[in-house]
Amino acid sequence: MGELLMQEIYLSTPYGMVYGKAAGRPEHPVVLGIHGWSQRNGWHSWGPLLEPLAAANFYAVSVDMPGWGQSVPTGTERVNGLAAATAILDALHADTAILMGKSWGGGVAIGLALTHPERVSHLILTAPAYQGDLATLAQLPQPVLLAWAEDDPVIPISFAERVAAAIPHCTLITYPTGGHSAAMNNAADFALKVVAFLQP
Repeated sequence: MGELLMQEIYLSTPYGMVYGKAAGRPEHPVVLGIHGWSQRNGWHSWGPLLEPLAAANFYAVSVDMPGWGQSVPTGTERVNGLAAATAILDALHADTAILMGKSWGGGVAIGLALTHPERVSHLILTAPAYQGDLATLAQLPQPVLLAWAEDDPVIPISFAERVAAAIPHCTLITYPTGGHSAAMNNAADFALKVVAFLQP
């Protein structure tokens, strides 16, 4: 059962060595967690979901994106999130994956799902900072699980309803509290909902 416990991983990418934590078996479907923008964020943003996903037969990975935490980029410029996420999927040998994105990471996940839909089977998002035209979200073919907190001080709950309405296959879960980290601050409940969402 040791594969169900979180372990450190290092992924070689064109943007430097990417640090992360993973749980589960690499031959199982990949779930990749992408954190928010500030330096307070990192792999731990999705840490509480890794072991529950591993127990449900997924290979759950959460990383420090290049330029954050222990992932030092090869250059001095901040790496484009979409390019970095694609490179991380390549390093994981994942032709298709489930993406989890918080805030900025949610915007990255949506961007990848729109530009390379064949590489993303599902989206799990918490308060995604999507800056494009909401009408574009109608092009998302993937099922989407969206979590938001009513007390989010960064992106208000009213935006959640607009995002959910724009996505064809979206399930919106709201929590009374959780701030800008609704999924993680309600992880025990949200993990159950994520596993149920991903079951065929």
